[in-house]
Amino acid sequence: MDISFLIPSETVRTGSKKTIKSIVGGQERIDVFSRCLLNLYRWKERLNTKITLIFYLSHTEELMKISIPLSNINRKIESELDSTREMLKILSKDQNYKVEFEKTNFRKLLNSLARNHGLYYLTPDGLPIKIYEEAIKSESAVCFVLGSQYDLTTEQEKILFDLDAKPLSIGNQNYLASHVITLVCYNLSTSEAFHS
Repeated sequence: MDISFLIPSETVRTGSKKTIKSIVGGQERIDVFSRCLLNLYRWKERLNTKITLIFYLSHTEELMKISIPLSNINRKIESELDSTREMLKILSKDQNYKVEFEKTNFRKLLNSLARNHGLYYLTPDGLPIKIYEEAIKSESAVCFVLGSQYDLTTEQEKILFDLDAKPLSIGNQNYLASHVITLVCYNLSTSEAFHS
């Protein structure tokens, strides 16, 4: 099974000047993306599957998908500083990374993903992940959609539900996006449904 995580953000911009100092807690909140990359990178070997991290830049001047196959990251990422450096290179469109940048809107992106992925929307209001274990296992590809530092907009949620995305919960708390990724990956790695 191929696994993707889709994280929309209205704050991140590709054209702005960025430095390590401006990232941490900065206005664009690229640190959120960096932590997501770091946490997912740590699961890359443990899950032994193709993993793609997809960021959707929803600012009106961006409307862009950034698709990062983790298999294309050849440098070792051991810390948040390492992942921040990687994110800076990715956002600068460094040609050494085989990262896909595509102008699109959220509906087109989700329609494209829905053609060959089961869509799961991570929300505290969803059903427990255990309920969906068999459904997830039966998919050849899944995409987990979650907010970055904010929840998805009402319009984004409507688009997801129009495409029959299943609301999935890892608990009734609000977690950081990077923690959600870790909890989903942990559940996938320990679920009996995935090892039978």
